[in-house]
Amino acid sequence: MNLVIRPIEYSDAESCGKIGYEAHKAISSAHGYRSEQPSEDFGIALIKSLLDNPNSWGVLADRQGEILGSIFLHEFPPSPVAVVGPLTVHPGAEGGGIGRMLMDAALTQANKQNHDQVRLVQSPSHIRSFVLYTKCGFTLREPLFLMQRQPLKKSDNNTSSTNVRIVNDDKDVSVCNGFCKLVYGFSREMELRQAKHQGIATMIEREGVITGYAAGIGILNHAIAKSNEELKALIANAATILGPGFFVPARNYELIIWLLENGFQIGWPANLMTIGPYQEPLTPFLPSLAY
Repeated sequence: MNLVIRPIEYSDAESCGKIGYEAHKAISSAHGYRSEQPSEDFGIALIKSLLDNPNSWGVLADRQGEILGSIFLHEFPPSPVAVVGPLTVHPGAEGGGIGRMLMDAALTQANKQNHDQVRLVQSPSHIRSFVLYTKCGFTLREPLFLMQRQPLKKSDNNTSSTNVRIVNDDKDVSVCNGFCKLVYGFSREMELRQAKHQGIATMIEREGVITGYAAGIGILNHAIAKSNEELKALIANAATILGPGFFVPARNYELIIWLLENGFQIGWPANLMTIGPYQEPLTPFLPSLAY
């Protein structure tokens, strides 16, 4: 087959981005929902942004100068979790073992980086990828729904905004991290600090005790809370919904029915899958596209 797995260079971004767009378009078109990558330009910009990220590592599959697919692995220090994605293979090259070679390369890199926990979010409409990930050792943990609409207006819901405020300083970050460790088993400090810097991180504090926080509300952001009422408040008080929407665990009926009653729609389904130790979150949560 003369297939070579090599690092992605900046000059490869256009080819890799176009393949990502075509791969996602093929799946979404077959199942009648909007593609996760709406255009070639989006796919190319995504690859370039990942190449600019010092915490992302990417390789591609090259057959005699023809790029057939790519994969990225991401770190979120000090989190012990490594995240795979996106893994894309040209629709015309599926079934040739390319996806498995790319995944093996990413898992080998995760091992080199001493990550015993690896996670990804999979499209359940793409059965071939689910089979691949399962054979590579991933376990399905959470079916998800992407919820979509514009931010809620105060008149749109009866959720109290009391005690919801911006994450302001290092003390707030420290308190939120303590709550995160309790719920997830580890810190997601890097993501929280980035959200704080962007001015999108919010928290709920009642009588000096944190009851929830959101590192933004969107597909690349996560949130946790002691109850669905706190989670609803974080969503209701978000100034913006970042990206195409945000993920909600499909089993959280109470939250999903509240969202539907407030005008949200389900965009597409997804699956959170993991390798290695996994602590199921102990309270209601919103996962990110990463985990």
